[in-house]
Amino acid sequence: MRGEYGQFCPVALASEVLAERWTLLVVRELLAGARRFNQIRRGVPRLSGTLLKQRLQTLEYAGIVTHSSAAGGADYQLTRAGQALKPIVRSIGEWGQRWARDIEGRDLDPGWLVWSMHRRLNVAAMPPGRTVIEIEFVDAPATSRRFWLVHCDGAVDVCLKDPGFDPAVRLSTRVRTLAEVWRGIRSLRGEVRAGTVTLQGAAHYRRALPQWLLLSAYAHIPRRPQIKP
Repeated sequence: MRGEYGQFCPVALASEVLAERWTLLVVRELLAGARRFNQIRRGVPRLSGTLLKQRLQTLEYAGIVTHSSAAGGADYQLTRAGQALKPIVRSIGEWGQRWARDIEGRDLDPGWLVWSMHRRLNVAAMPPGRTVIEIEFVDAPATSRRFWLVHCDGAVDVCLKDPGFDPAVRLSTRVRTLAEVWRGIRSLRGEVRAGTVTLQGAAHYRRALPQWLLLSAYAHIPRRPQIKP
């Protein structure tokens, strides 16, 4: 079959499924809590719907994913074998944080960045009721310049259009700056002091914002210098 290595080594057998392009990112989204097709696509926006369907079918055939019918579409869940991939994906992410190449311009997708941020808000530290954070990317195209994170009673939504509620904080910056803050490469407080991140809103909300943003799960891991041969 296509994609087989012709070896019974466990690394080879696992790679037949997991090393296929996009597959680990699909698993990453499922581990992060995505259960619907469109949720997975928002986490992997450059993956076409057709190819995502194929990857999910492959994962299901391999016993990693199962799905059931639900209102509004299929509900995807990881099996026991799929959940067992959690420490593996985490280790790959830790390696990538330390050793993978630097962020380049082609990696800077503002929509994906905000989608990732919405899953890492410290809702327990946010005030009760509704809290809105408006994010403006000053260097992004008009169609992906503004986003709104709306928290209400522990649930967080991403809005692509103004939800009609006054934001507690307005954050304005360049895509790269916020991406590097998210990765832990830069400090949010440091960028605010430097003027590369501008915050508007009541002073107590501006002071609280760094506590609301938990950043990437890998942000605490320091980058290692690239050593060239």
